[in-house]
Amino acid sequence: MAGPLTGVKVIDLTSMISGPLATMTLADQGANVIKVEAPAGDYTRQVSGGRGGFSASFSNNNRNKRSIVINLKNPQGLATLLTLCTDADIVIQNFRPGVADRIGIGEDAVRQINPSVIYVSISGFGSKGPYAHRPVFDPLVQALSGLTTVQAGSDDERPRLVRTILPDKLTGIQAAQAMTAALFSRAQTGKGQHIQLSMLDTIISFLWSSDMGGHTFIADEMETEKAQSFIDLVYHTSDGYVSIAIQQDKDWRGFARAVERTDLIDDDRNAPRITVDQFQSTCS
Repeated sequence: MAGPLTGVKVIDLTSMISGPLATMTLADQGANVIKVEAPAGDYTRQVSGGRGGFSASFSNNNRNKRSIVINLKNPQGLATLLTLCTDADIVIQNFRPGVADRIGIGEDAVRQINPSVIYVSISGFGSKGPYAHRPVFDPLVQALSGLTTVQAGSDDERPRLVRTILPDKLTGIQAAQAMTAALFSRAQTGKGQHIQLSMLDTIISFLWSSDMGGHTFIADEMETEKAQSFIDLVYHTSDGYVSIAIQQDKDWRGFARAVERTDLIDDDRNAPRITVDQFQSTCS
């Protein structure tokens, strides 16, 4: 059964996680994704977790694609790539800013042979600024964005990393959404776009909807942002761990009935709310 993106041709120059995850999402939806790799191959082919010559990391971010090896430092290789780009709908790369232009596959070079192409650039810290040309790793983005403070559970606690590469994966999801939006726009206008995403911008945007309340309203900004949640809502019980999240009074009443403690419903300590210490002492 044909997917919604059947007929869309994508030239994928990305490696690692963010770009490959984005293009795999399009491939899963039917796009013809051609993954272009350097002679050494995508680094994720070499990471642990492999079997039968395949690594789990590479397989889980590159399914449904076709691969070709091209040495872009070779003039013939560069010419081959540009030929592939002539009828592409999307060309995506995640080189450090300036690298694609330097080797002859930047937006201007590709648009000269394919004026309506959607060109996508993924970076760590954006195309401009003091960090633009620095190497990027997921933990650095977590720290710079404030995600580590949110993960700590309290602004007074030691910052902690989210133990999965959240910035990489969220950037991939955001890039996939942006590319499909650009395809829709081009269908209406006939014009391609240059989509530029950075991992840092993506995570700040991700945090903003729930963790930047102190910087939302003009002239009322907080000097220090406070995490929305100050506690870890995972509790140790006699037979393991349980997570409890209660927002409204009806939720509290439902919880009390579920644990067969209806006496808690009318407990004066629960009006208007029960503190964390009181709740923990009640359940002990």
